[in-house]
Amino acid sequence: MARDRQKLLNRLSDWTAQYVQRQRRLSWLGCAGCAVAALPVFFITFWVIYGVLWVGFQGLSTTHSSRLIGSGLIVLFLIPCYVTANWNELRSLKFESSDRLLAARMIARASGMGGLALLAGPQTAHAFVKVLSVTLLLGPGLVHLAIKLAGRASLLDKLDVAAISQTLALLIEKEQRVSLDELAQQTHTTEDDLAMDLALVDGVIPLKSGEPGYTLNDELREELLSHRPGGASRKSD
Repeated sequence: MARDRQKLLNRLSDWTAQYVQRQRRLSWLGCAGCAVAALPVFFITFWVIYGVLWVGFQGLSTTHSSRLIGSGLIVLFLIPCYVTANWNELRSLKFESSDRLLAARMIARASGMGGLALLAGPQTAHAFVKVLSVTLLLGPGLVHLAIKLAGRASLLDKLDVAAISQTLALLIEKEQRVSLDELAQQTHTTEDDLAMDLALVDGVIPLKSGEPGYTLNDELREELLSHRPGGASRKSD
């Protein structure tokens, strides 16, 4: 029995090491991709803002240099805007129903003031403003994502493979919730360090109701069970 458990730990250790290597590579590739993609996004954003300044502020910004400076300052201003943006609000894009807009257009046209139809859909107007905001903040968003992916790759470099493989063994042995305190004691690590490492493993589900604990989703559990000694043969039977 002890021999089977050691074999399981060895196999889970190999699985964890391969998982870390694969995820670290994907994180760095994603980081590089986001960084490269941010360059043309910032370039397009800069020149779109330049065009808006040229068309809309000809009386105030008549020279090429002033428009370049103004466009550059606005692009830089997008970075603190991204940091302070209320993303819960920006993600909840809601447009007016087609029936309501159709009725508003009919009433506005019948009154001879078609422009009033825009006032009948404030929710749609608000949503368009949010869509524009998200579009303008795409460049800073890509930079932020690149930084997050680089940070994730750095955390993966420090992941405790031995502690995670022991934790995974405990989670597949107990097909139920296992408290973070018990996992930390069994793996001889701190709760904070273990929780940080477990957050990097897809399929490990944190349970926050009551005492902090963890379990596995069905997909990861099935994959890890196949690494048990004799697991492949039982599965084929």
